[in-house]
Amino acid sequence: MKKKVLVFTYLQRHLKKMIPIIKRLKEDSKISLVTLIMTSEEKAIALENEIDFVMLDEFSVVPRSMDLDFGWGLEPLINAIDTIKPDLFMAVEVNHILRNAVRYCFQMGVTTLVIQHGTPNKYSLHAFAPFEGDYFAAWGEHTKQFLVQHGVDPEKIFLTGGVNFDRTRNLCSSKEIISEKLGICSRKKWIVFTTQYVGAMNCPSLEEITIAFTEVAKLSKLYSDCHFIFQVHPGQSMEQVSSIIKTIEEPNCIIVRYYDTEELLSVCDGMITFFSTTALDCVILEKPLLLINLSEDREFLPFVQMGAAFGAYEKGEIASQLKRLIYEPDLLVANSEKAAKYINYLNDGRAIDRVIDLIYSSLN
Repeated sequence: MKKKVLVFTYLQRHLKKMIPIIKRLKEDSKISLVTLIMTSEEKAIALENEIDFVMLDEFSVVPRSMDLDFGWGLEPLINAIDTIKPDLFMAVEVNHILRNAVRYCFQMGVTTLVIQHGTPNKYSLHAFAPFEGDYFAAWGEHTKQFLVQHGVDPEKIFLTGGVNFDRTRNLCSSKEIISEKLGICSRKKWIVFTTQYVGAMNCPSLEEITIAFTEVAKLSKLYSDCHFIFQVHPGQSMEQVSSIIKTIEEPNCIIVRYYDTEELLSVCDGMITFFSTTALDCVILEKPLLLINLSEDREFLPFVQMGAAFGAYEKGEIASQLKRLIYEPDLLVANSEKAAKYINYLNDGRAIDRVIDLIYSSLN
């Protein structure tokens, strides 16, 4: 008899990270796979990747009030679990309606496996703990240590590496092709600033974002041999970024939302961010990294302490650390490999194999 696996996502970035797993499971004739999604953005991604899917609406008689309707979503999700009766329920993190869904699965005797999506910190703890699932597929030792410190049972945490990082690690992108798409010079150095908007607990704050964007835009005029590329976060509008950058007269910057951030990073000559998950991609790619953190909490990511990134903790430090990023990138090389393995287990491009093994183990 086939084993039933129900995969549920509610955000496009969650579905994207599940796609390699979904495609691998789809190849197994012994598994009956249902991919359940919630939003129109996910639907477009599923169609683009030729993934069979079911919309959450099919399990509700009550229409939703908006595309991302968390108040509506739990009841149809429970209805879906009752109807499909999966042997395994898979999701990404345990935020919003998912913690209740995982709890319901426990009550119904359905095994649950949660895949890591983002980097945990004390402000995002609600997306990770308390953890009531059966299995958590963690990116690496950095995640495991954090979760154990916050009460998660270590027996439930399995180090797999990030499936999304398999692709990052193996990217072979063309700077020339990307330069044609962006209309910029491929011979110049590319410094990519992956942006973030105001986050949980005001981290980063609007003041911090404004200072960082303004200072980098101002300093960009000193480096005519570089392009400063502001890669805008999916949850942030282009106008929000440009409204800050345009306060600087003739900055050496371009503002884009390139469709593939990892591809852009794979050809860059340095990256800047606050504490975006893209910092992990940067370290895995062994690219020079500058982390800007103007708040009192400096422990979002471990890379500065490990010598795998430069760090600016005050407005006045941004200039000197940016100069190091551009002219002294070799100072980070010796520590990049160690840091990459710390946050991405083994960093060998085989996380997908370990996640699939974990799925089969949980089904048995």
